[in-house]
Amino acid sequence: MNNYLRAALPVAALIFIAPAANAWNLVNSINADARQMPGAPATTVVASGSAGAYNDGNSNRYPGSALCSRGTNCRFGPVSYSQLFNGLRTITPMGCTSWNIDCWASVDTNVAINSGTSWEQAITAWQARYGSSTYRYAGYAYSVEPGWTTQICAAWAAYNGTAPGAPTIVPGTDSCATPPIPPNRCDVYGGDVNLDHGVLKLGEITGSRKELTRQVNCSRNASVRYRVSVGNPVDLGNGINSTITVNGVPAGQLITLPGGTSFLRIASTLTDRGARAGVFAKTVVLIQSFM
Repeated sequence: MNNYLRAALPVAALIFIAPAANAWNLVNSINADARQMPGAPATTVVASGSAGAYNDGNSNRYPGSALCSRGTNCRFGPVSYSQLFNGLRTITPMGCTSWNIDCWASVDTNVAINSGTSWEQAITAWQARYGSSTYRYAGYAYSVEPGWTTQICAAWAAYNGTAPGAPTIVPGTDSCATPPIPPNRCDVYGGDVNLDHGVLKLGEITGSRKELTRQVNCSRNASVRYRVSVGNPVDLGNGINSTITVNGVPAGQLITLPGGTSFLRIASTLTDRGARAGVFAKTVVLIQSFM
C-alpha cells in the first residue's frame, strides 16, 4: 500500500481587469464668471467652461445613437443652453459666443459624425482629437433676458453645422443650475463735464442753459439714477442756483439706458435767487445707481 503525502500549496494570483475600451464618462461645466462680450446683445453673456471625456471602466453608459436632423452628418461636442420658462432652449456649442449657425460648424470643440453613429463611437472620436478634457475662456454664451431664462445647462449633443435643426442631447449629460448673471454696469467716457455759462448780465441769468454730451456704455438695458452729491438744484453762490438735468430730466429721477453704447446729455439751467455781481462756481459729483 502506497502512502501519499498530500500538501496544500498556496497559489497567489494577480488579477487585473482592464477598463473597457470605450467606457466613457462625459463631464461638462460652466464656470461662474459670466461677463458681457463686446458687441454681443445686451441680454447675452458668456462664461468660461470645461468639458472632458474620461475612461472610468463603466461601459455602455450612453446607449443609443446620434440622430442628425436634416442631414446625414452633423457635429458632436459639448454645448450649453438657456432653459427658458416656456420650455424652449437656446443652445450654443462650447466656444461659440453667439447663436450664429456659422460658428457651429467652425468652432474647434466638436468632431464630424454621421447620423446613426453610436454615442460611444462619437465620444471616442472626440477624445481622439481633444484628449481627456478641454477648456475655453469664452466657453459658453447664454441669455439673461429678464423673465425668460430660468436655468443655464451644460450638456453634450449632436447638432447640425450647416442648417438649423434641433440638437440631440446625449441622455444623462445634462447639468443645470441658476445662471450666474453678472451685475450690470454703465461706463461713462469723455472726462469731467465743465458747464461754463460764461459772462452773464444781471437780469439775464434765469434760464441760461449749458449742455454737454458724454458717451455711455451699459452691459445691458439699465434703469439708472444720476444723483447730484450736494443735492439738486445746486447753490452756486452769489444768489444763483443751477438745476442739473440728465437726458432732459432733473438729476435724481430715473432714466432708462439701452444696452451697448448711447449718450448722456448733462445740462445746467440757472435760476436767479437774488444774484449779485461776482464769480460763481461749484464742483459736484454725479452718483450713479441702478434700480
